[in-house]
Amino acid sequence: MDEIIANLEESIQDEFFSKAERKSLRALIGEKPLDQHQLNFLRSRIYEMANARVTSENYRFIIEWIKAANSALITTERQENSDVYFSPGESCRSVIINQLNQAIRDVKICVFTISDDQITDAIITTHKKGIQIQVITDNDKMEDEGSDIEQLADEGIPVKIDNTPNHMHHKFMVVDERALLTGSYNWTRSAARYNHENILLTKEAPVIRSYLKEFSQLWKEMSVFK
Repeated sequence: MDEIIANLEESIQDEFFSKAERKSLRALIGEKPLDQHQLNFLRSRIYEMANARVTSENYRFIIEWIKAANSALITTERQENSDVYFSPGESCRSVIINQLNQAIRDVKICVFTISDDQITDAIITTHKKGIQIQVITDNDKMEDEGSDIEQLADEGIPVKIDNTPNHMHHKFMVVDERALLTGSYNWTRSAARYNHENILLTKEAPVIRSYLKEFSQLWKEMSVFK
């Protein structure tokens, strides 16, 4: 998302939206397909950029730039609501990291354990962008060697844990209340390297609402870590 915005800002600064810049924008969006929520966000940024730079002298260019930028978004819209990913391999890890990178407002993570440093780095990077992140995890698994939960808490990310003999065994993440990742996949290195696991990515609103309700209830029940 940041790279797309940087591309738009560069294209408006010199007041010349070249064919190469338009092609580059389409390629960027095609490489990391965006959902309707993200496309709407980009459209808002387009008008914000245009409003900040418009003058009586460049008015005609700004109008054409808005049309061209919106056209690049329209031609790349996708209709898929769901997809599935499997491990071993990189696909499950990659979809987690990609969704974190595309977050705009908030991320709710509810997983049994986190010990994959690549995922942890993506969570911290997202947090440092000012995006609100909440993490719920299992109190026993966070004591495992290699667990990254304490590192996340030390970064200032709110973390809650269960304090029961039982396990908080969920594995799901909701991004901006518009995308849900769930499945058997554990957020560990061994899950990517060796285990046969899965992740479902869905944009189905009723399903997402159910997971948000569960997260909200657990957040009330769980204990603050640190």
